Amino acid sequence: MISLQNKIVVITGSTRGFGYASAQAILKAGATVVISGRSKEALDRALASLGGAGKVDGFTCDVREEQQVYAMARAITNRYGRIDVWVNNAGYSASAGMMIDIPPTQAVDMFLANDMGTLYGAQAALHFMLPRKEGTLVNIYGAGSFLRPSSPTGLYAATKAWVASFTRTLAQEIKGSGVKLLGFSPGMLLTDMLTTPTIMGEAARDMMKNYAFVLRMLGGSPEHAAGKLASAVATQRKDFAEVRLFKPWTPLTGMLRIAWENITRTGREPEFELHYEPGYKPKI
Repeated sequence: MISLQNKIVVITGSTRGFGYASAQAILKAGATVVISGRSKEALDRALASLGGAGKVDGFTCDVREEQQVYAMARAITNRYGRIDVWVNNAGYSASAGMMIDIPPTQAVDMFLANDMGTLYGAQAALHFMLPRKEGTLVNIYGAGSFLRPSSPTGLYAATKAWVASFTRTLAQEIKGSGVKLLGFSPGMLLTDMLTTPTIMGEAARDMMKNYAFVLRMLGGSPEHAAGKLASAVATQRKDFAEVRLFKPWTPLTGMLRIAWENITRTGREPEFELHYEPGYKPKI
């Protein structure tokens, strides 16, 4: 069994979805977990449900706001004396659609949350880790991190490509400092981001015709991915590592699993709800 006993672990964006599942898995490994989210109501609800699983604390924090991230890092350090692990998980996909069909305001907000939030979190965590010459910083990758086309989530994927590039450069810059860096890609997960997406534009609508099959073939459990994250953090020995749960053979194994489920009548379609909106029209 993996152990993170007595570690102080911070997970941003952890009141639901993969972040919440990660908090559960890391609590199970024995750590004290500090969760965060934008909404106090969501934070209180998550704290109440996680409370029986171990030592858990929480802060409201909008990672798009630099001072809020730094204030949370200082408060955690003052309260617990240190930060052992910081997971930059906060981020989201505003909507799915072709690049030209997504409103620029959504692109800016995704960049602020997914990229600037990662930058602020990394800078805040390293401010306290580097003087101690120990700790682990985790950046969560996503579609686009490995520079493949990702329609109809291209703009979200572009923000994750930035995260991968940022992480690899940072790994060179802090090598030998005593602080470990982990880039973790959990793959497609059956969370709200995939089960209740907003689809913008006719081109994206056409691409979603086989969405149920894609989710069934590639959609993974956030709890499974969270367990892999906890294990990766607990066992990492190198200065820098990248862990990718989506393998080149994942589509093939997914199709074989579906075929078996169809034969044995044990499978079921994932539940999801698509919301459609017209594509963005520039005012020119």
